[in-house]
Amino acid sequence: MDLTLDVEDYKLNIRAGGILIHNNKVLTHKTTNKDHYCLPGGRVEIGESSEQTIKREIQEELGKKIEILGYAATIENFFEMENKKYHEIYFLYRIEFADEEDKKINYTMHNSEGKEYLQYEWIDLDRIDECNLLPKCLKDIVKSKKFPIHKINDELENRELLIRKVKYEDIEQIVDINIKDWRKVYKGIIDDEILDNLDRNKKIEKWKEHYNIGNVIVAEQNGKVLGYCRYDDNTNYNNTDIDSEIIAIYVDCDKLGKGVGRKLVEYVMADLKNKNKNKMVIWCLEKNKNARKFYEKIGGKLLNDKRFFEIEGKKYKEVGYIYEM
Repeated sequence: MDLTLDVEDYKLNIRAGGILIHNNKVLTHKTTNKDHYCLPGGRVEIGESSEQTIKREIQEELGKKIEILGYAATIENFFEMENKKYHEIYFLYRIEFADEEDKKINYTMHNSEGKEYLQYEWIDLDRIDECNLLPKCLKDIVKSKKFPIHKINDELENRELLIRKVKYEDIEQIVDINIKDWRKVYKGIIDDEILDNLDRNKKIEKWKEHYNIGNVIVAEQNGKVLGYCRYDDNTNYNNTDIDSEIIAIYVDCDKLGKGVGRKLVEYVMADLKNKNKNKMVIWCLEKNKNARKFYEKIGGKLLNDKRFFEIEGKKYKEVGYIYEM
């Protein structure tokens, strides 16, 4: 029986996981219809130690025996999933396969119990920051060389979003969101060469030059920027009644689905309405299906016109969505 318990409006979980690294890549666990990764492991069962849990879970899920190399971390994890708040105690170990041949494995593995929706992928540690690995603090733990670690991962505390004007000190966080989003969201849409060569330092310098020009807002939570938006309140699109535009809107791809993008758009539309604007347009890449679904969900109507976005001499088709104030 799993050590999980409903307490008031929380669910209490006791969990164990393992850090297994081969060739600078960490083994992760993913459900194929989800957009996030976890480390292999599972819930502790009654009467079972956390060491026994991770050994049992790997044996059940991969059919492999492991060795415990050492204790890595304890995480006090507070989060919300499917409208339920969770309080989770997470015990984490450094592990390795026991069999010498298994220690050479670097390919994607599948669940040995026949659960085809589960797969085990290796994530390069050099690009782990671009991966939606949960809990968030796991990225720092996995990259650490000093153990054990104690982390509190609190995604419930002070959850109200603050939408405010941009500040100079926001620039680096804005650039990091931009680069991470481009490399993840535009993968397969924009050429890999362009994504691989995004220059953080150049972007930071460019933002320093124009961050306070026009309308730029950020979404902040617990002192961290989660997204940003630049908009124009003086647009004249093809002599139509479209008189304003969201030029750019980006949300940390690890925070998608949390209402950040919607809050940014609502702020912009309220500001434009106060300025007696009539219609606003948002352009996005035609192949960015997730963005298009979001813009449609919040009431955007597809514009008949299309245009092209050019970068590094290559053109990408865009579609526009119209919003009435």
